[in-house]
Amino acid sequence: MRDLIGRPLWCSVVANPILDARGEPTHSVMLLTDITHTKLHEVLQNKVLDALVREVPLVAVMDLVCREVERIAPEVKASILRVDVNGRLRTLAGPNLPDSYSQAIDGAPIGPRTGSCGTAAYRGEPVLVSDIATDPLWDDYRHLVPAGLMACWSSPIKNSEGRVIGTFAFYYEQNRGPDELHLRLVDVSLHLCALALERDEARAHIRQLAFYDALTGLPNRSLLMAEAEQAISRCDAEGAELAVLFIDLDRFKQINDSLGHPAGDELLRLVAARLQAVVREQGLVGRLSGDEFVVVLPNCDGLQATQVAERLLARLAVAHRVAGVSLITLASVGISLYPSNGQDMETLLHRADMAMYQAKNGGRGSFRFFSEEMNQRAQERLALESSLREAVRHQTLSLHYQPQVRLHDGSIHAVEALARWRHPQMGAVAPSRFIPLAEECGLIGELSQWVLREACRQLADWRQRGIEIPAVAVNLSPSDFHDQDLPHNLDVLLRRHGLSGSDLVVEITEGMLLDNHPTTLATLHALAELGVRLSMDDFGTGYSSLSYLHRLPISELKLDRSFVADLAGGGTALALTDAVMNIGRSLELTVIAEGVEETRQLEMLHQQGYPVAQGYLFSRPLPAAALEEWMLRRVMAS
Repeated sequence: MRDLIGRPLWCSVVANPILDARGEPTHSVMLLTDITHTKLHEVLQNKVLDALVREVPLVAVMDLVCREVERIAPEVKASILRVDVNGRLRTLAGPNLPDSYSQAIDGAPIGPRTGSCGTAAYRGEPVLVSDIATDPLWDDYRHLVPAGLMACWSSPIKNSEGRVIGTFAFYYEQNRGPDELHLRLVDVSLHLCALALERDEARAHIRQLAFYDALTGLPNRSLLMAEAEQAISRCDAEGAELAVLFIDLDRFKQINDSLGHPAGDELLRLVAARLQAVVREQGLVGRLSGDEFVVVLPNCDGLQATQVAERLLARLAVAHRVAGVSLITLASVGISLYPSNGQDMETLLHRADMAMYQAKNGGRGSFRFFSEEMNQRAQERLALESSLREAVRHQTLSLHYQPQVRLHDGSIHAVEALARWRHPQMGAVAPSRFIPLAEECGLIGELSQWVLREACRQLADWRQRGIEIPAVAVNLSPSDFHDQDLPHNLDVLLRRHGLSGSDLVVEITEGMLLDNHPTTLATLHALAELGVRLSMDDFGTGYSSLSYLHRLPISELKLDRSFVADLAGGGTALALTDAVMNIGRSLELTVIAEGVEETRQLEMLHQQGYPVAQGYLFSRPLPAAALEEWMLRRVMAS
């Protein structure tokens, strides 16, 4: 059934027969009820909800709404626009409006005088313009309106929170406004459009959470790996190369610890923006975790990768302010190439990571390419790490001891305990190799505890046998002082072996001067209160600063062996060793010269007033039994 102007009407029909005296029907009475409003709601709702259940794309759902409305009311041309996060209109559907018009208004800002739709979105209420040709709301957009359209009625689409997320408009070919049917159609359609838009926003938000890093907005590992694999497939089909750049910020932990995590987050956002600015449309930038970023560059060879890496490092090194502090960000970059370094993203990423560590070990702020030689070294390192874990777990390392000799009478000042490791296949592994490895793989704490236990046990054994060793010196890692329980555990260990705090010397590095971990200084003072002597190892090579040094309860300074080695040349080295000795005197610290290998070196140090020396001139580091024999020979020789 249709009304007088051809629009469909839905009616409910009830027929009641009229019977004659014989009970035969002669007439009927029919009752017709207009159910157009209910039927409109039912038809539109069923079709739209069915489309949503079938995961039909948003644009297709909105097109369905417009076409259904226009089928019911052929005199209108429907339009649905979305309001984006920047307050601009985005065309979703307008099947019977010219494409040129839909494209022209796409991106138009909402505002108080922006046609019917832009104004309705701005006001948050329906806007009727019955004469587009004269209404001031259309002054800036009238020239865009297609010929024949004379009026526009637009209603805002609001989400469940009342925020305007779109507009639903009717265009007319006469100067007019909506009638009752149009009001019903819009009333039915608005909540369906809101449901579809909110569903799309929710899906977009879920996708953002699932595939993008919340802090920087960059693709996360999942999306990065998926898109990189697609890029590899395209390069494979085209016979092109692809580069993977693994980027790790240098000293980011120090920035986090000193300026706080909010400042660290701000820095990561700045870094992400700078990486995107350099790469632009050339490739993909993603964040793996922490301060690790990855750049994937399709159709990129080694030379082009070099140029990009140089631009990245230069851009990151431009100073920027974070938390009120001017920072220059250095980074280490590792590069792998498809197909020469790997056929899939996992392999390329792993090898770029390996190359990044090579860059970091080479001085930071630089980049390196992966090579098979590098891969071989990495495999050897992995095997060495596994063996070191076994050695620490089963305590198959050993301690050697090197004497520190008092120069005025030749007596023993202390012995330094030095860890040694003999690998079953590789033989003796240098401490310069396995100590840094222990720090990198998190074994240094276990190793340090074993060294302390073994050194105290050995010293107690010497004491019981009447062998006069005044003290034993042990090297600890800076990370060991982050353990608040270190003083208590050391006190228990000393008591267990009948030793006092003064029987132990703990050697620390100059890096401790800049360690701003909250527990470090308190731990050092707690050790000093136990009577444990603290010795500053390798003094003069790192962050030597009296302003830091006076804060620490140091009792000894150890002159670095590099100064001793240069003594024979006189000049600067001689002046530096004299300056360190004067610092020791002024601070009332015992100064020990290490690395003494020649008699001439010893004579010059003695002339400068050095009280204690250590080095091959006296003895190499020896196992405990060999050290006892060395001491016996010295006694017999005297």
